[in-house]
Amino acid sequence: MASLLNSLQTAGSSLDVLEQAIGVVQNNVTNATTPGYVTQTLQTAARSFDPSGNLWGGVEATGVQSARDVYAEQSVWSANEQSGFSSQQSASLNQLQQIFSVSGQSGVPGALSTLYSAFSAWSANPSDATAQQGVITAAQGLSSAVNQTYTQAQQINTDSQQQLTSSVNQLNQYTSQIATLNGEIRTSPGSDAGLQAQLYNTIEQVSNLAPVTVNMQSDGTATVLLGGQSPLVEGTTQNNVSLNYIQPGTANNTGPSPLAQLLSSSGQDITSLVNKGTIGGAVNFTNTTIPSVLGTTGPPPSGLNGLAAGIASGVNNLLTSGQVTAGPPAVAGVPLFTATGSAPALSFAVAPNMTGSQLAAISPGPPAVANGIATALAGLANPTSATGLLNGFSYTDFYGNIETGVGQNASTASSDDATNTNVLNQAQSLRAQVSGVSLNDQATQLLQFQEAYQASAQMITTINTMTQSLLQVMQQAG
Repeated sequence: MASLLNSLQTAGSSLDVLEQAIGVVQNNVTNATTPGYVTQTLQTAARSFDPSGNLWGGVEATGVQSARDVYAEQSVWSANEQSGFSSQQSASLNQLQQIFSVSGQSGVPGALSTLYSAFSAWSANPSDATAQQGVITAAQGLSSAVNQTYTQAQQINTDSQQQLTSSVNQLNQYTSQIATLNGEIRTSPGSDAGLQAQLYNTIEQVSNLAPVTVNMQSDGTATVLLGGQSPLVEGTTQNNVSLNYIQPGTANNTGPSPLAQLLSSSGQDITSLVNKGTIGGAVNFTNTTIPSVLGTTGPPPSGLNGLAAGIASGVNNLLTSGQVTAGPPAVAGVPLFTATGSAPALSFAVAPNMTGSQLAAISPGPPAVANGIATALAGLANPTSATGLLNGFSYTDFYGNIETGVGQNASTASSDDATNTNVLNQAQSLRAQVSGVSLNDQATQLLQFQEAYQASAQMITTINTMTQSLLQVMQQAG
């Protein structure tokens, strides 16, 4: 009789274990598409069988094991950092590329070509009022094209900076969530698959924003370091990252535009640590790409500012060396352009109150040449001397180098973006193969557990029938 009761207890324990296993499978299926969730498996162990010691065998649950592979997670995080950087770079550079003329018939190249043509027409008839006005109109068109290109580049940078601000705010929100989850994990009994899924999913979101090193602690919490050095999350403590801009004209910024600076919660400059992720991409665009495009007057001159200052200087030097009339008295030439301040491309304009009659066409010589200055200005299209050259290039070629640099960087960024996206997809696919939920596997396990459950239930029914029969026999014998 005792053996039957022990067998009944063993079968009942099996039912309990199988019910837990079925519950784990159902939870896996329910969360198969939940971000950060990985397959959970109920671990079981055989109980000792020694009837003499009143041990009757059976099975017991020893806990739920996660299929999460930390190395697969780290591969995804690393790929996500690269993907975030190249994606941000590609988006900003493609925008920047669109403001430059591809054909050379519009924008700054087109305006330069129009100005050279106006100089040429004027040189053919220096005293013609229409030709003179043509020069003024073409000069205004060039200044407008330079101003517009510069302003558009600044606007794209402003958009990138807004994205940078948003990304830094997101980073702080995610790290705050991680600190909160760490606290919940510490106080939750056992390993909570739901909390772990939220934790790893949030870490993955962070990795898209910035490079992070994650150290998993024995209690299931995560310590997150920015660039492997600056603590973002330690236990339940979160450290914010702040964004600052160093303005032009200061000791730490001699360039044409504000420089982005990332600061730790203690005020330490951590900008150099953020070389990946969307934040790294936006910082690189603001601190490297835009300054190179906007440029400075040098030496050596660079970017749009260098171009504007160079054109103004080259054209004005020729005009002021010439004469409007040989006299007597001789009337000296005046500057055509103004380009002042720290951003000459933005202030680049035709001199106030400038008229065609003030253009100096005469080269005083000796010998004096009635259209000498006008001819020299027309020759700026293909200069053969130092006059009209910037860094050894004509004005058109100098601008073309800026344009080519942007185009090459945009092409490289787009290619890198496609490559890094593929790498990320592969890393995520590998992680899914290693630790993701396979509905086919879960269906197979569920069927096995259900059959085992039915067998255990049948065993209980059989034991119950045998017990009833034994009791009847004992009653009849009594």
